[in-house]
Amino acid sequence: MYDVGVRMLNKCVYYRVMQCLVFDDVPQLPPTLPETFRFTKLEERDLLCFAQSADSELTPEFVHHALAKGDECYAILDGTNLASYGWYSRQPTRTNCEDLSLHFDWVNYVYMYKAFTVERYRGQRLHAIGVTQSLMRFRSLGYKGLLCYVESNNFDSLKSSYRMGYRSCGRIHVMRVAGRYIIRPQSECGYFGLAVAVDRKGATGVAGKTAAA
Repeated sequence: MYDVGVRMLNKCVYYRVMQCLVFDDVPQLPPTLPETFRFTKLEERDLLCFAQSADSELTPEFVHHALAKGDECYAILDGTNLASYGWYSRQPTRTNCEDLSLHFDWVNYVYMYKAFTVERYRGQRLHAIGVTQSLMRFRSLGYKGLLCYVESNNFDSLKSSYRMGYRSCGRIHVMRVAGRYIIRPQSECGYFGLAVAVDRKGATGVAGKTAAA
């Protein structure tokens, strides 16, 4: 009923409830990769190669913009095949709405966005493994943890996120009426510097996209 209500409201106005999440506690027994898989940072050459495949949901334009912004892509490869990836940013990042960007405490946290698992590799918890490995790496560099957001009616992604160790850190309500935005973050978001800003020029990247793991 909640999902139907949100969809019906969006027929009249643009309305989103962004469920913000934080992942800052490495599991005592981190999930491990199958033998044939490896976790790695993807460089520009590899990213542009994978962007030639429609299965990757990457484009050369996106790759160039994200790398120019300083974002990093960490992936799980099956041999030379791309299985799963996620992007990590320490800069404001565009949301699914082109003129809105997500801001956060990039001194202490890294923002994870555009998580994707190739369809034939889903069901193996590769997304959870990749995010956990990324958290361990960024914690070793002095960051407190990872932040992301999922739209509040994306129940499958929320369930997956909570299962891997994310926890709620507030919601941001966004509505656009007659071309003007009404943005209302919950007080809990302030602890993590989470806020949505109108950016007509746009920031690079696309925040909040999460595919099945």
